[in-house]
Amino acid sequence: MLRACNRLLRPAGRIAFYTIFIPSGLSPAQYRRAARAGPSAVASRNREQPELLRSAGFAGVRETDVTEDFLRATLTYHRLRARYAGQLAGTEGEATFHDRQRDYRLQADAIEAGLLRRSLFVAERAAR
Repeated sequence: MLRACNRLLRPAGRIAFYTIFIPSGLSPAQYRRAARAGPSAVASRNREQPELLRSAGFAGVRETDVTEDFLRATLTYHRLRARYAGQLAGTEGEATFHDRQRDYRLQADAIEAGLLRRSLFVAERAAR
């Protein structure tokens, strides 16, 4: 997907995106925990995001870590969902509501443990 984005850009064009990812250097058990706690597409096969961008032909890769904001948003979402548990359980169904609450708690725990990160990446199409 990154290579296709690179081909679509004009020379010196830029791409910017937020992503949630599993940082490198984790034990196999930590990696499995992070993969279970994060969104379904979070697993990165132990390749760093800047490396993925460079291998797709991008240059000038910049990263802005927004993990603290990610944690704050996850905890706030969990807390607000709990506040409206009655209405949400009625709309989503009791089991779905509880599953989602559990998933947000697992995600927050993984973020706090350093197993999930979120960053903004900006990169330029390399000159040819």
